[in-house]
Amino acid sequence: MIIGIYDSGLGGLTVWREIRQLRAAKLIYFGDTLHMPYGEKTPGQLQDYFWKITEFFQSKGTQAVVVACNTSSALVLPEVKTAAPLPVFGVIDAALEAILPVSRGRVGLLATKGTVESGVYQQALQKRKPSWRVFAQSAPRLVPLIEAGKISGPEVEAALREYLEPLLAQEIDTLFLGCTHYPFLKELIEKISGPGLKIVNPAKSLALEVSNWLQKTGAGPKPQEAGTEFWVSADPQNFRKVARDLLREDIPQVGFYQFPGEVKK
Repeated sequence: MIIGIYDSGLGGLTVWREIRQLRAAKLIYFGDTLHMPYGEKTPGQLQDYFWKITEFFQSKGTQAVVVACNTSSALVLPEVKTAAPLPVFGVIDAALEAILPVSRGRVGLLATKGTVESGVYQQALQKRKPSWRVFAQSAPRLVPLIEAGKISGPEVEAALREYLEPLLAQEIDTLFLGCTHYPFLKELIEKISGPGLKIVNPAKSLALEVSNWLQKTGAGPKPQEAGTEFWVSADPQNFRKVARDLLREDIPQVGFYQFPGEVKK
């Protein structure tokens, strides 16, 4: 069994490491670094990327696709999931399963502009818990900082305070990290928010969903076939360097894949 995982860049690695810990499987990770960040892209652009990446995964023999990106999960999956040639897993349902058991009803959503403006989490939580309040805050500066390998320091802390303080002023009891990049900032978020705030990372719930599916299929790799291939659409050397810094471990050589008809920038 081969599973494809993709994101606009490094953020999906927070999902990849959870899946890797829960289930031995052959994984192929694709970072669409040429088009990063996804939070500023249109739904049409994101759908185009989905189909091109899915085609790439099929060429590598994958049997399922994990969309490790909240923006794509919100704006793309509702339109493409039934037409996709492979099973597709997204972040939205997994995130709800992570939020519902821990919140007391005041949820802060920290996410990209695209995810916030989609309203998908606000609507889903309102449907499940009509009495709950959801306070959404877009954080456009965070993904570029993380992609540059910056997860601490004055610049990052200033950006986080700018985005967190309006949410904390609403006396939220739960902070949902609505972008798979943001778990890399968890320690700094905890420092700013102080004790008592529940911080929800949906990567673990998504990994569990994928792991349960793999178990039900009964198909797994031979021991020598487990592991991960890493691919990107731009600058593989930089991706590998920053990934090593963020994960605090080495990763294999990163391959470069150029979308058909795409001009390399």
